[in-house]
Amino acid sequence: MRNICTALTADGFLWGRSSLDWHGTLSGIATEKSDVYSFGVLLLELVTGKRPTDPAFVKRGLNVVGWMNTLLRENRLEDVVDTRCKDTDMETLEVILEIATRCTDANPDDRPTMNQALQLLEQEVMSPCPSDFYESHSDYC
Repeated sequence: MRNICTALTADGFLWGRSSLDWHGTLSGIATEKSDVYSFGVLLLELVTGKRPTDPAFVKRGLNVVGWMNTLLRENRLEDVVDTRCKDTDMETLEVILEIATRCTDANPDDRPTMNQALQLLEQEVMSPCPSDFYESHSDYC
């Protein structure tokens, strides 16, 4: 399985298992905002190389979102990013973490829509121009 670093250097993304926004789905009904939360968790999994409930932070009562927020508040970005990302542009990883942070905001109303999250990725990380493998959601092409 490729990690985000390999995927980013190949100009692609690896999609995988995600996590639910338990605060937003207590009713058992997924919403667009809970899907956005899950997308943010997916981005975190790719950049950190950790599962949402990795034992390294679960034993401290955290999940990947709480763990990331704690480390970012302590200005420990290097501890958040997977060590396998040494050849990946750090600015790109910071942008992806910023998008993940916005997508996993504790207040669902403050999260972007999925379309906005994709536009942010396109504008800051990916080429917004269409390809054979990806249909752009950007207003720029």
